[in-house]
Amino acid sequence: MCLMCGDVSAARHGFGLSERPAQVLTGLTWEGTYEAAAGALHSMIERVKAYSDAQPGVWKSPIVGISWNDRPEGFRYFAGVSAGEGEMSPAEEADGFGRISLPEMRFASSWHGPRDGDVVPHYGRMIEWMREEGLARDASLMHQREEYPHDIDLTLPPTLRIMMPVKG
Repeated sequence: MCLMCGDVSAARHGFGLSERPAQVLTGLTWEGTYEAAAGALHSMIERVKAYSDAQPGVWKSPIVGISWNDRPEGFRYFAGVSAGEGEMSPAEEADGFGRISLPEMRFASSWHGPRDGDVVPHYGRMIEWMREEGLARDASLMHQREEYPHDIDLTLPPTLRIMMPVKG
């Protein structure tokens, strides 16, 4: 088991629990409707990927997406990578980049591969698995976390780890 995978291999239906340490992410924020999301999020993730690639000596972490379903007919989304040491530069801030700090958290998680179809039903199956396991969602800080491989090709079907925070 690796830090990124958690204990998914032993879980039914490919769902399991994963821990994430406290983390600071540098990235971009978007908000809008569900219909507008696909193109907007892809271009934002590509910008974050390019930003990370341009950082010398920084680990090429997964691209982390954080969702807040707190808008009528829409949501907010942050895509970022592990922040390097030091403060953000004025150029980063001018390009719209910001930072968020996340505490240590526990998630229900599952790997979503190219043959798994649409991501939304996969989240639905995860919610059902959580109910069966007696796990409660914790939406106090975010609704979902997604982790994309750093080399993701967004022209292909989605490949990512889907995650929902759980209490306890």
